[in-house]
Amino acid sequence: MRFGVLGVIWSDWQDVGYEQVAFARELGFAGIGAHLTVPASTITDEVAANVRGAIDANKMDMLQVWGPYPTIISEDEDVRREGVRGASDVVRLAARMGVPEAGVRPTSHNPRGDWWPHPENHSQASEDRLVRSISEILEVAVPAGVKVVLEAHATSTLDSPARIRRVVERTDPSSVTVNIDPVNFVRDLPTAFDSTAMVDEYFDVCGEFCGTVQVKDYYLEDRFVVHIAETVPGSGMLDIDTVLRRTEALSPDMYAVVEHLPVGLIGQALGHLAARAAALGIEVH
Repeated sequence: MRFGVLGVIWSDWQDVGYEQVAFARELGFAGIGAHLTVPASTITDEVAANVRGAIDANKMDMLQVWGPYPTIISEDEDVRREGVRGASDVVRLAARMGVPEAGVRPTSHNPRGDWWPHPENHSQASEDRLVRSISEILEVAVPAGVKVVLEAHATSTLDSPARIRRVVERTDPSSVTVNIDPVNFVRDLPTAFDSTAMVDEYFDVCGEFCGTVQVKDYYLEDRFVVHIAETVPGSGMLDIDTVLRRTEALSPDMYAVVEHLPVGLIGQALGHLAARAAALGIEVH
């Protein structure tokens, strides 16, 4: 198993340098992904080369590139096409940088954010538009040699392992992978109190398409009605041992990725995951 991190690079990339990446390497990470806060089309060759150079100089793998774009499930065809163009620009940027995967979010009908809920997210029509959009993005990705990696969440059109698998199979299983992120499917109290069955289902259904595994944790807030919040791995309720075992079973080289944490808590997360991996007899390299 290898450990990677998302969130250290999350900007317009003007601030990325050797020392920023060295922080992740010195903690013990082998790979790093990069998020953009500006459209991928605005990234110059110079900026892209600087980011790639900082990662290469630290002898780390560059795992994935992520960037913003309009919704790709919109009923408005002009908006959907603009979203496809933006996501395709992320693919083109990944190709320019020699990165193996470009991230694609299913987005949302909710205008307040890509991951916020909306009833139409779960419709068959939205799934069909998502399949169409991914297929169009693949028209850029496949010739460029870049895989599309999907992020999924219970609030999105990719709202269950079964639906994720169906969407992958409706597009191109040889070119589409999935970030398995179990915390994103803790949707009720029974699952929150005992997450093992949910974790196993996710790996059983989607494991063959796995790009990376994202390891977060969660806890229940003492608030009405039900509030499930993310937290540092090891401080919450997720069955992390099962996540690590299933990750290692996919491949000894599979990446378990820490994300969604303030920089000051990333080391704590990695320390817990490394300790659990050692206790389970999993070799980390």
